[in-house]
Amino acid sequence: MTVHRAPEYRELGDHKIVARLGEGGQGVVYLGESPGGARVAIKVLHARLAADPETRRRFLREAEVAASVAAFCTARVLGTGLVDERPYIVSEYVPGPSLDELVKRDGPRTGSGLERLAVSALTALASIHAAGVVHRDFKPANVILGPEGPVVIDFGIARALDHVTSSAHVQGTPSYMPPEQFTDQPLSPASDMFSWAGTMVFAATGRTAFPGSAVPAILHAILHGEPDVSGVPGPLRPLLAACLAKDPAARPAATWLLRELTRGGNGRAMPNGPGGHTIVDLGAAPPGPVRVSGGQDAVPTGPSADHARAGRGPSKGMKIAVVAVAAALLMTAGVLVAPSWLGTRNEAARPVASGVAAPRARLEPGPSLDLATFGRVDVDDRFAGDTSRQYATYRPFSEEAMPAINVGGGRFAASAEAPFFGLMAGRGVLSSDQAVIVLTPGTFAGTGEQEDSIFAGWVKDGDDYVTGWYNNTRGTTGFDVRVGGRFREVPIEIPLRLSQGDRFALMLSGDEIASYVEHLGKWRRLHTALITGLLASPEARQEYRYGFGVRGTSGTISLTRAEGRSVRS
Repeated sequence: MTVHRAPEYRELGDHKIVARLGEGGQGVVYLGESPGGARVAIKVLHARLAADPETRRRFLREAEVAASVAAFCTARVLGTGLVDERPYIVSEYVPGPSLDELVKRDGPRTGSGLERLAVSALTALASIHAAGVVHRDFKPANVILGPEGPVVIDFGIARALDHVTSSAHVQGTPSYMPPEQFTDQPLSPASDMFSWAGTMVFAATGRTAFPGSAVPAILHAILHGEPDVSGVPGPLRPLLAACLAKDPAARPAATWLLRELTRGGNGRAMPNGPGGHTIVDLGAAPPGPVRVSGGQDAVPTGPSADHARAGRGPSKGMKIAVVAVAAALLMTAGVLVAPSWLGTRNEAARPVASGVAAPRARLEPGPSLDLATFGRVDVDDRFAGDTSRQYATYRPFSEEAMPAINVGGGRFAASAEAPFFGLMAGRGVLSSDQAVIVLTPGTFAGTGEQEDSIFAGWVKDGDDYVTGWYNNTRGTTGFDVRVGGRFREVPIEIPLRLSQGDRFALMLSGDEIASYVEHLGKWRRLHTALITGLLASPEARQEYRYGFGVRGTSGTISLTRAEGRSVRS
C-alpha cells in the first residue's frame, strides 16, 4: 500500500494512528500501532454508510464472524470498535503492494510466482469458507503481496452493506463480481470462486476476463458474454474457465481445486464447456450442468485417477505447497469433509473430535442416485392412514414448540402458530451402513419467515441425529449432525430451490453422508461430508431410526411420503 496524507485521527481505541494508507468504497484505512508496538491496519467505515444504524450493527457483527477465520494466507481480524458513530475493524497489517498495484507496475505474474499466488489465494478462500464466511469482494486490490507471500484482506465485510447498496449503484469496477451479484440470487462460496478466477486472469495477463470500456459494457459481458482466458498458462486455464461459469452450481470449490492441483491436474474433460474451452468435469457426471429448479447442481467431487489429463499439471513446488496447506486446512476443520466443501454453518461454532479416518464406503455417493441399489425397503409411509403412533417425537430445542401433527389422506402435516421444530423417529432401525431416506415434500408454510424447513435422516433422540435439510425460505440446503447436544462441523449450506414434485434424499455410505435431489425424474447429488465413526458400528446404528423433521416459524409444513431403504446384508 502507498502511504497518503495525514490521518484525521490520532488514536483509535488503544491504537496510535501512524498514517493514512488509503480509501475505498467502504471506508478509510489507517496504519496503526498497538500498545505493544505491533503494526495493524484499521478500516473505518465511511460516515455516509455509518449513518444507518443497521449498517453499523451488521458491520460489527460481520467483523466478529470474520475474526473466526483461521489465518491461512489471510490478514487476521483482531478486533472492532466505534469512533464518532463510525465502526472500525482492526486487522493484521501486511506491508507490500496489492496485486492490482504490482501487475500495473511490473506486469503480469508468470511461472512459479503465478502458481504460488493461485494456491495462496485458494488456501485463503478455503479458510474463509470453512468459517462460514463468504468474501463477497475478492479482487486484485484485496490481495496483498507481503514479505511472507500473498495475503487476502477485507473478507466478509461487504455483506454488512448489502441493504444500502445495489446493482444499480456499483462501487468501483464490477469486473470481478459474479453474475448473481447483479441479480436476486444469494451469494455463496461459488461467488468467490468466480471472483478468484477473474483475479487470476488479471494476474496472468494484465487484463480482465470481461473487458469493457464502461460499467454497462462490463455488466453485459459478465451476464451474457464468454470470459477471455487467452494468455493464461495451460494448467490454470481450464480451471479458471470452470470457475467463470455463469451458473454458480457449475463452479468448483476452493478445496476441490486444491486437491485437484495436488493430484497433478487429473480430470475428465468436458468438450462443450463455456466458450468452447475444455473444462474439468467437476462431478464426474454427464457433460454439462443439470439445473435443479434454479438451484445448485452437483457439488464438485474429485474425479478418479484414470481420467484424462486436463493439462500438464502444476510444478512440483506447487504440488508440495498444495499438500501442505490442504493438510493444514483439513486438520483445522476437525472433521474430514469431502473434497466438495469445507466449512461450517454460520449460526454457531461447532466443536468436534478430530478423528480423520478414511471412509470405508462400499457404495460411493456418485453424482446420481440409484434407489434400486438399496434393495431392502425398511420404511415406506405414504401417510394413507393415521400412522402418527409409529413415530417417537422429539423437540431439539426448548424454545421451539412441538408442532401439532395430523396424519392421513396421503399427507403428514405439522402446524403451529409459533416457532416450532419437531423430529420424528420411526420404527425402522438403521441396520446397515449403506442406507438412504427419501422424502417427498408436500407444501411449505410459505410465510417468508426465517424457518420453513424439512429434515431427512436418522434420529436417536432430540440431542442425537444425522440429517440433511432444505430451507424453503432461504432456498438453501445443508446438514445438521448433532451428537450429545453438540453440533459437529459440517459443510456450509449451498443454494437449492425445490419445485412441486421434487424429492429430497440423504444417503449413508459407511462414514460418509450425501444429500440428493430428484427433479423431473433425475437424481442429482448436492452435498457430501464425512461423519467418521458416528454410525460405524452395528451397536451405534441400532440406536438410530429412519426419521424426518419439520421446522418453521409458523404455519403448516407437510410431506406426502417417507421412504427408507438399505443394502441387503
